[in-house]
Amino acid sequence: MTKKVKPRDGHAGQPQGRSAHARFLVAADRVFLRSGYDGATIRAIAQEAGTSLANLSRHWTGKEDLFREVFARHFDRIHLAQNERLDAMERSAVERPMVRAILRAFYAPALHAGVGPRAQRISHMVYCRALVDPALPVRRIVAGLIRQVSQRVIELLRQALPEHDAETFYLIVAIAMGAYIQPQLFGMQLARAVGVRFADVDWSRASELMADLVDSGIRHLPAAHARDATTG
Repeated sequence: MTKKVKPRDGHAGQPQGRSAHARFLVAADRVFLRSGYDGATIRAIAQEAGTSLANLSRHWTGKEDLFREVFARHFDRIHLAQNERLDAMERSAVERPMVRAILRAFYAPALHAGVGPRAQRISHMVYCRALVDPALPVRRIVAGLIRQVSQRVIELLRQALPEHDAETFYLIVAIAMGAYIQPQLFGMQLARAVGVRFADVDWSRASELMADLVDSGIRHLPAAHARDATTG
């Protein structure tokens, strides 16, 4: 059984004013969404929180330390839900897990995270922005946060797809991960482009459809791909 990731205190739904610690975290969310990591200065966050730089420094040793907690409180909740679904899948699975079941367990919690109360949607926006922010400290923090779940999904997919060579398997994982990330990052713009109201999208159905589409594509692949010796 995989050890659950306990959600951190001070999540985005916590009422402002409850504590200085919580106010700083909410302020950091807002500044990060406006300006990204590089633009989210400690001074700007303190100003957003309505307090002093000295007060903020009592809670964190620096900016990276602050954002490690900012991101963890959003990522942990999604990862907890993903692990719970993967646990349930493994308890009921046969020896070789189904690709569709793995992907549904992986996709659904993150896609659902952007639906509901405003605080939940803001939390999801921070999660999505952190996934693509180019700043080195963000990449370092996010790599640590996603390692356990991403490795678990990769290992389960390898169990489900033992017949594919390493390069083909890498491409399968890249496509599966891309299908997961794209609607979270660009779904609103794409919905406008195709004439769909983003707020009306059924994300429960979407997570199932996405998993089915990826699984269907994998089923049509040959068992192995020989590389053309004439190509580089």
